[in-house]
Amino acid sequence: MNIKRLAATYWKKLKNNVFYRNIAVVAGGNVTARLIGIISAPIITRLYLPADYGIYSIFVSIFGIVGSLATLRYSVTIPIAESEKLSDNILKLCFFITSSLSLLLVVCVALFGDFFAVKYNTNRIIPYLWFIPIVFFCTGIYEALNNWALREKRFNLITRTKIRQSTSSATVKIGLGALGVSPLGLFIGQIANSAAGIGSLFSKLMRVKPSFFKHFSWHEIKFAAKRYKKFPLVQSWSQLLLALGAQLPVLLLGSFYGAKAAGIFGLANSMIHLPMDLIGQSVSQVYYAEISKYGKNNPQKIYNLSVSITKKLFLIGLIPLGAIILLGPWLFQIIFGTEWYDAGIYARFLIVYVMVAFISTPLASVFNVFEKQTHQLILNILRISLVLLVFTLCRVFNLSSLNTIIFYSLIMTIYFVFMTLFLFRTIKKETKNF
Repeated sequence: MNIKRLAATYWKKLKNNVFYRNIAVVAGGNVTARLIGIISAPIITRLYLPADYGIYSIFVSIFGIVGSLATLRYSVTIPIAESEKLSDNILKLCFFITSSLSLLLVVCVALFGDFFAVKYNTNRIIPYLWFIPIVFFCTGIYEALNNWALREKRFNLITRTKIRQSTSSATVKIGLGALGVSPLGLFIGQIANSAAGIGSLFSKLMRVKPSFFKHFSWHEIKFAAKRYKKFPLVQSWSQLLLALGAQLPVLLLGSFYGAKAAGIFGLANSMIHLPMDLIGQSVSQVYYAEISKYGKNNPQKIYNLSVSITKKLFLIGLIPLGAIILLGPWLFQIIFGTEWYDAGIYARFLIVYVMVAFISTPLASVFNVFEKQTHQLILNILRISLVLLVFTLCRVFNLSSLNTIIFYSLIMTIYFVFMTLFLFRTIKKETKNF
């Protein structure tokens, strides 16, 4: 009875708290989407070899870097725009930027694709580089529409698109893998993941704003571009560095230790992020929507909410942390197959850094609200500098891939602890101005 009474109490609190109810809605969709990824992963890893997964991981890393500029960071200003008119013009600007940059990428792949692949010892990826502009275009359009949905608080719609993305990706990868289309199936699955969900978001936009494309003014779009010019001029570079910091390990491992090592790291890294992202992404989206509503004039509310979120994420993160440290290698061997035992060893050393990043990453949205893009840029420069330093030292001293991962995880743990403290210092400083 006590358990039932406690559950009823929490359920009542959830229903009465809009913020946590929205988290529950988004989390429900993300949990379902991530579970699809988790359930399908053991099948996918048995259909594709570690070397195949390595080539795919390198592709995802390359796209992770260039894809960070899909809208030049203008999309994140859609939820915080002061008016609906300004928000609409930013959305149109995002569509134009993504389309233009996609065409530019086609040219870049044609001119420099082979050179890049040979230079970094990844010749097998050459035929698949042409997929980058396609994924780039789909990602940029989805990113812009998703931020519009955040502004409109269409959380149910967002969750449906996440589920559709995960289902489409898993179906394509498994289907083509079963037919022996390897590693092409992984790449087509990535396209399916990027494109799914665009249709429903676009349809909702047209129903809510049927005259959206009827009114088009370059003057108004230029005004929107100038109003938030710090985002492309400062934050886009910051985001590029952020992506480089996250994706460089795969590229450097592939270059130094081969595609198989990159594949093992790629699987370990993605799988331990899955349980963390079940909640982390949901919290991040709703947190951003909430603090955008507060605005820069309510820093104390943002601080209080940030403290509460940090405590809860820490407690949640302890569960996967303990499981991976104790059982990582055996879990990976049982779930993904004997060829992936080493991925579990990698995961055991990566999990601490992933947990700290899981706690601090959602809070980074405060930089957008307070328009402190320079702070974010400095942090990202620091991160990429540390990554390059780690891998350079490991290369100089001829360390094994595993020792490189251990060193990398240790340094990144220290970095994200520092980042969390810096974020709270930034918020606290803003409170003193009011």
